[in-house]
Amino acid sequence: MSSAITIERATKPDAKVLASLHGSCFSIAWSTASFMSLLENENTLAFTASRRGFPRKPQAFIVARVASDEAEVLTLGTVPQLRGLGLARALVLAVSVAASTAGAKEIFLEVAANNDAARALYSGIGFLATGNREGYYHANNEGIDAMILRAPLPFMH
Repeated sequence: MSSAITIERATKPDAKVLASLHGSCFSIAWSTASFMSLLENENTLAFTASRRGFPRKPQAFIVARVASDEAEVLTLGTVPQLRGLGLARALVLAVSVAASTAGAKEIFLEVAANNDAARALYSGIGFLATGNREGYYHANNEGIDAMILRAPLPFMH
């Protein structure tokens, strides 16, 4: 992880920040109440990331949960103007360490099949496609398939 990136654990007081970030990353935003509910669960792992020069102003986030020996990334986003700078990668690596420490042996997520940048990120970390959900995402009245990706933990990087 680059020293220019700061990763911080997100907690209940960060629910409003996470909702705001989610809204800047996705067309359908999750509410502050949704994030609060997730953060109240002891099995939820949440982190924010910021680049040096933006103190205490997160530009990316990840939320995952651990159940038994599996972890699932529920949402991950980077504000559009800072995509491609390593924030998402740093967050996936941070959540994978936390999930592995919590006992997870595998991590999975869904990604839109047409999201080439995210698919390249996950592939570069070691995720492999293991399934497909037809029409899982919706944009412009069109269904977009979701690819189910999995990776063993801990990562080898």
